[in-house]
Amino acid sequence: MAANGRKAYYASDRADSRGGLDLYTFDLREDIRPAQTLWVKGKVFDRNTHKGLPSSVLLTDLGTREVISNLQTDESGNYLITLPKGKDYAFDVNRKGYLLFSDHFALSQQQGDTAYNIDIPLQPIEANAAIVLKNIFFDPNKYELKPESAAELNQVVQLMKDNPTVHIQINGHTDNSGKTADNIVISENRARAVTTYLVSKGIAQDRLQFKGFGDTQPVADNSTPEGRAQNRRTELKVISR
Repeated sequence: MAANGRKAYYASDRADSRGGLDLYTFDLREDIRPAQTLWVKGKVFDRNTHKGLPSSVLLTDLGTREVISNLQTDESGNYLITLPKGKDYAFDVNRKGYLLFSDHFALSQQQGDTAYNIDIPLQPIEANAAIVLKNIFFDPNKYELKPESAAELNQVVQLMKDNPTVHIQINGHTDNSGKTADNIVISENRARAVTTYLVSKGIAQDRLQFKGFGDTQPVADNSTPEGRAQNRRTELKVISR
């Protein structure tokens, strides 16, 4: 099948062949055309040494929370996958000795038959190492976890089980909309909601801390929508390993 879902190809040594296998193509009927696809390739590597790491890459449809693929890279950390277009995806990588990688990619508006390169750096677990959990979602001014957060939270649970001596702190941050005091309360409640979920999945309470910083530690300019989105974040920080 072609990536555009319109054509199919096959090899055959039919009677009209000119020797060995010849290639043939035909147009697919509309009622049997598959979904158009995107090509995504990249490499999983150690952020400090840049050495490739063989790993499992979990891809989840953010809309349905359905796991699309749990693929294994090669020994050098390289991967290649085709994905149906028209969807947004979460990428999660969990490898023992490293912090979880998580990100989401809005591919729903991208064209089919297109290739994207998404490299995945993994942060070794060490004291004070921190990552942003990019697939933790809350409604504005709320602190109840949205259902779409479950896939990533379960990856954090697995991280804690794979590394049983690690202690972490969940940090909540907001943009500068609203009053600073209110933002600190919201961010702390969001961080608490994450730790409560982890405890409900069997992670010991004494391995977890949480804190809300409100809008006091921005990482981007709050004057733009993109900057405010970056500042609204949930972080995982290693206290000890």
